[in-house]
Amino acid sequence: MNITTSSSGQGGIISRNSSSSNSSNDDDSSRRQNNHINGTADKSRIFSQALSMDEAAAPISSSSLPSSRQLESTSNLTILSLSILTGGSLLGLLLPKNDNLPSHSWQILSNVIGYTYFLAWSTSFYPQILLNRQRRTTHGLSVDFCILNVLGYICYTIYTTNFYFNPIIIQQYKDRMSSNNSNNHHSNYNTNSNDQSTTTTSATTTSAQITVQGNDVAFAIHAVIMASVTLSQIALYDTFAVRPPSRRVYILLGAAMAYCLIYIIGTATLQHHVNYLGLLYVLGSIKIGVTIGKYIPQVLLNRSRKSTVGWNVWNVILDLSGGVLSLVQLIGDCADMGDWSGVTGNPAKILLALVTICFDLIFLVQHYVLYVDGDAEEKHSYSPLPES
Repeated sequence: MNITTSSSGQGGIISRNSSSSNSSNDDDSSRRQNNHINGTADKSRIFSQALSMDEAAAPISSSSLPSSRQLESTSNLTILSLSILTGGSLLGLLLPKNDNLPSHSWQILSNVIGYTYFLAWSTSFYPQILLNRQRRTTHGLSVDFCILNVLGYICYTIYTTNFYFNPIIIQQYKDRMSSNNSNNHHSNYNTNSNDQSTTTTSATTTSAQITVQGNDVAFAIHAVIMASVTLSQIALYDTFAVRPPSRRVYILLGAAMAYCLIYIIGTATLQHHVNYLGLLYVLGSIKIGVTIGKYIPQVLLNRSRKSTVGWNVWNVILDLSGGVLSLVQLIGDCADMGDWSGVTGNPAKILLALVTICFDLIFLVQHYVLYVDGDAEEKHSYSPLPES
């Protein structure tokens, strides 16, 4: 009995231990399975977070961006145009007028026109900057254009600030214009009667007025800053190692520097002093040449890609508006003063406006007529092309 009892008791112990062991194994297996599931979930969550971070850091494909033609809707352009016109009118009415203009009404209107084109030209830089930031790339925008743009606006800033602030330059300009008028009147004196010559001689006492205004200076300074920001985006998003400038840019930069040095050395040798007024005209001519040179690479880039994707047309629309208003102001000021030396004495301003208008019209034809289908195709299959 004892043995049986003992045997049965031992068997019971063994049975209980066995069942306890099985239960423990089941619990361990269950825990391991739960840990595996939880670990898998954690890994999936971490992977999803990392993937979302990578997607946030990765460049946005052009197919995911809103169409530029949607952004160029009539309502958007109307709102922007009215905003610029309202802002220009307020600035023109509130800020000081040009006292050299005889007509008070034209003083106000000229100021309004001036600050309206100042806002149009100044605003024209922002759409491209915002587009580059949105796409996180500058492909479609010519590197040569950006570099030459900075150079041109540096020259234009030096030109306008000296004509507006530098009293020595202002006096030299008036002396030169008065001397030219005096020579013209002297030639008339030899052919006209004494009474007529007296009348024309008295007209020479009126000094020629400079047509560079405060809004010209404000625009030039702002333009240098914004053009530099656009250029820096190439280094930030694409780097110059990937998108280097062409040899044409280096040639133009070298030619501009050589032009200035030759003029400085030449005038210092022949006149025994540097003609700073003439040097400003040299810088103005460089700005005009750079303006022609900077637009050509962008025209050719659009043509080679058969597309204008990556290049914002809003800057052209605003640029064109500013160029037209700039011409209207310049011609109106000269007509009001009865002195057209403002056109001949300020060639940089009028030629700059004319060149800008011509190229802006070319860009509009490319964007709205020639490469409409190319824009749609490249938007859905975006692959940046290197510049030649």
